Amino acid sequence: MERVQDRRERRIRRLLSLLWVIFVTIGVQSLSARPAPGVQGVHLAVTLLLAGCLLPIAAVASGRWQVTAPLPCVVYCLLVGEFGLALGVLQPHAMSVLPASVGVLTSFLVLRRVPAMVLSGVLVGELLGTNLAGMDGSATNLVSQIQFCAVLAVMAVFIRQAGSNEARAELLLAQLEDARETETEAAALAERTRIAQDLHDVLAQTLSGLAIQVQAARRMARRNRADEELRGVLDRTAKLVKDGLGDARRAVSALRGDRPPSLDRLAELVERYRTDLELDVSMTVIGTRRPVPGDAGVALYRGAQEALTNAARYARGARTVVTLRYEPESMTLTVEDRRDSGAPAPAPVSGGSGLGLTGMRERVALAGGKASAGPTGHGWTVRMEIPA
Repeated sequence: MERVQDRRERRIRRLLSLLWVIFVTIGVQSLSARPAPGVQGVHLAVTLLLAGCLLPIAAVASGRWQVTAPLPCVVYCLLVGEFGLALGVLQPHAMSVLPASVGVLTSFLVLRRVPAMVLSGVLVGELLGTNLAGMDGSATNLVSQIQFCAVLAVMAVFIRQAGSNEARAELLLAQLEDARETETEAAALAERTRIAQDLHDVLAQTLSGLAIQVQAARRMARRNRADEELRGVLDRTAKLVKDGLGDARRAVSALRGDRPPSLDRLAELVERYRTDLELDVSMTVIGTRRPVPGDAGVALYRGAQEALTNAARYARGARTVVTLRYEPESMTLTVEDRRDSGAPAPAPVSGGSGLGLTGMRERVALAGGKASAGPTGHGWTVRMEIPA
């Protein structure tokens, strides 16, 4: 579409240059004709008619008057044509056909076909009338003047049609390019999905099985009281398998185009726990929201997810409040379970493995923050703070 716009602007510049040529031609012809422009009597009338004809042409040629809309176009064509024909009556040997031809050309360039034919018919009819009345030169020029206007009208129609054809062709090319880009993106997405499926079905499943086997080996080592060196090797192996499994899952998510979790989706997470797990949870945001680094956002999101999971497991019936606070130099996220005074005490965290809270602390620490979790007088609170 940009190429069409450039060509259209070039055509407009050429047409405006043509207007300046007509402007100069009409002025020179009028100055050399008799009676010449002046300030008295008929000479003053010639001056006023010449100004009425040339000023609209100059305004359009300089870009000060836009005649691309129908009403300005009609006004412009009538001003130039009528003043030009009146000037031709006072100066019979001047080129009165030029103003009328300007109106014909402009009308067919801007207006629809029928209005342009009506307006051009009015201008040519008046030109014909002045010739037949013998007020503007001889009748011998009549045929050539009408032919000149007809040629300009046909030229304007072809110019306008060429512009429309170029616009349609450019639109079709743009649609074709969009279709090709969409097809390429679809093929790339299909390939990425296939690779993600292979990673999930082969690598991730293998690592999951390996993790189970390593955990079993660690339990056997503890039960058989194996030496510390062997247990240390198994612990490091378990950590490597866990890290590899996490990397594989992240790679699968990236290949599938999944959005990484962030604080922008925290409200969605809270709503999902409220709806799907029927957890009595609410969320409050304190302070002005601002962009958060990716690692910090992921750490806070995963921490909130772990805390809400624990609340759904161990704090059924409690009211859970998620509070995100934007401090001047840090961000704090708390997830608090609040029970009524007569409610039973919270289930101890030792009822679970504790690995979730440990992973939360490690993730927050990697983002440069700190996390804590523990009982309160009326429930349980998880607090995470990250500089951001």
